[in-house]
Amino acid sequence: MTENSQFSKNYNMTLGVEVVTKLIRVPDTQASVELYLYDCSGKQYYRGLVKKMSSHPSLLLLMYDVTSENSFNLLNDFYEMVKAEAQGETVKGVLFANKTDLTARRVISPKMGRDAAQRLGLLYFEGSAKDQKGIEEPFFFLVNEWFKTYTDKTQALKMLT
Repeated sequence: MTENSQFSKNYNMTLGVEVVTKLIRVPDTQASVELYLYDCSGKQYYRGLVKKMSSHPSLLLLMYDVTSENSFNLLNDFYEMVKAEAQGETVKGVLFANKTDLTARRVISPKMGRDAAQRLGLLYFEGSAKDQKGIEEPFFFLVNEWFKTYTDKTQALKMLT
């Protein structure tokens, strides 16, 4: 998710981990949250690197390709990896079904996605990075959740002083 981004027709699959920063305004406030997004490869070869990069996560966005059973089947592994790195802390997150523009090739139904999200305790979103549809909503949700947590913790600390 980059400023004024266009989907590249020469897309290169993520290898390892790419780090992107994104400043997002919290809806209905004057506040903004700067997200550090770790775009991690789903390839087995990079699992060690992905595990290192997911140390002490604040938020989680798991994404899968609706045209790939393999992509969908790896969700639980990635979720468990992040959960272990959270060391008992609650990690708020979303499950994003990508490539919904490829309707004829879709093999993972919305119901399957919603069921997986519910099982993992995540909120379900779907859309198409290519068509720029549905991609903002999960980020706004995550920013709102993080901001609420931050505000609650700040208020609790103020009550102690």
